[in-house]
Amino acid sequence: MAPSRERLEHEARLPWRAGYYPTVWPSEHTDLWRSHAVADAGLPGDAFADGKQPTLRVSTSRLNLPVWGYTRDADQVFVVGGSPVVLEAFTQAMLGRGLPNPIIDPGEHLASVPYVARIDPITMDVISVDLTEGHTINYTGGLLMHADGFVYAVAQSVLYKIDPVTMRAVGVLHLPLVGAGEPSGFSTTYNGLQVVESGRLLLKGFSLFGDEKIEGWLLQVDASDLSIVVQQAEILSSARMTVEQSPDGPTYLYLINEMESRRYQVEQDAFVPDRPWTAAYRDENSKSTQASSPLLFGKIGQSVFADNTAPGAKTPIQLYSQLTTKDRSPGRLDGTPAFDTPKPGYNFFMVAGDPFERQIVVYYDPINRLMSAHLVIEGGGFEPIWNRDGCYFASASPAIVHDRDLLYIDDYRDGRDHLVILRLSTGEQLASVALDAKLPTIGTIFVGMNDDVFLISSEAGTANGLVSRVTLAPDQPI
Repeated sequence: MAPSRERLEHEARLPWRAGYYPTVWPSEHTDLWRSHAVADAGLPGDAFADGKQPTLRVSTSRLNLPVWGYTRDADQVFVVGGSPVVLEAFTQAMLGRGLPNPIIDPGEHLASVPYVARIDPITMDVISVDLTEGHTINYTGGLLMHADGFVYAVAQSVLYKIDPVTMRAVGVLHLPLVGAGEPSGFSTTYNGLQVVESGRLLLKGFSLFGDEKIEGWLLQVDASDLSIVVQQAEILSSARMTVEQSPDGPTYLYLINEMESRRYQVEQDAFVPDRPWTAAYRDENSKSTQASSPLLFGKIGQSVFADNTAPGAKTPIQLYSQLTTKDRSPGRLDGTPAFDTPKPGYNFFMVAGDPFERQIVVYYDPINRLMSAHLVIEGGGFEPIWNRDGCYFASASPAIVHDRDLLYIDDYRDGRDHLVILRLSTGEQLASVALDAKLPTIGTIFVGMNDDVFLISSEAGTANGLVSRVTLAPDQPI
């Protein structure tokens, strides 16, 4: 059954969701903390109790290069896609076929048009709108289900305000470009957006072709009229943004650039850098690559992230934790091995976790077929809980339902991708179902509102992308 409107409206007032539309999965990783974790949604928890192995059913919609998925109302799922840059390169690397040199082909942006699609989760019928105003590199952007009822999308350095009923853009804002050696600002990339309780949108633009010394833009945008109210130059990178807000305290924006973990206090007229808190996790001589987006464990006051989100790493993936409750950080953060292997690896996606009940962080290495879970220790550090090294070829960004102790991952094997359900606390496999996808994915898993869960298969390099809805087969005992 769909979650009640009363519960969703209550959750939308919580600090880690305030500013979002009252729904289960309103942003890329469901909340401002980027947890990937929800409660009381998705497949019924009782279906997996006492050793039950229910039969799962799959229905699909076909889209071009889908990547990110979201819920809005019970009869509305949204997907953004159509942005090819680097997706095929990562997919081929996961299959062991190497990386092109260079990894980014500027001409790839012409291969398709970014779009926003609305899907009826029961019929899987699709209505979409193309996002055609932009002319910068076509790297994957993102959506946000705003408390004002509109859907906001960013693609090719343009912000769109979309009516979810008519599926038409009612507002368009061309975002400021970033200088990267070419007058047109072609390499400018806005990859995702966030919101704060006031309704202001937060955006981050950087140069995808640039080095760590090129300044990008941090923006605050008034959602009502799409006016830029703050435009601030900062050293930025591809890692996406995390927000911490509380009714009686400051609002912080957390982000990772090429070298450092940073946070900014979000003020009405500025992003104020918290310079004493800034900490380096690598330097110019490091054999690792830049880090992924941070996940906020807000109840124990820690920011957690992993390095090696980009190809070229010569080191195994490391996990990092940074106390958010201290005003000053060490000059350099020390990493903890994410897996029991010395093999170099990297992952397009960030860590997932349960910052609400168990304080668990989960991560995987698609290059070496590794997966692990660690306890995030209050006061700093990690404690290994379980690993499934060599068991799964995971590629999708996972999803968690913490009160049902469920972890949703994917597993590419025998030429097909599969949705797999694990016990979050132990890593025990509970169920698996084959999908029509024929490749690993640069796509997300997200939890639905009708006893369902969705897996997005980018099928990069083809025109056969899929959105798969997984439910219990009819007449399954619960």
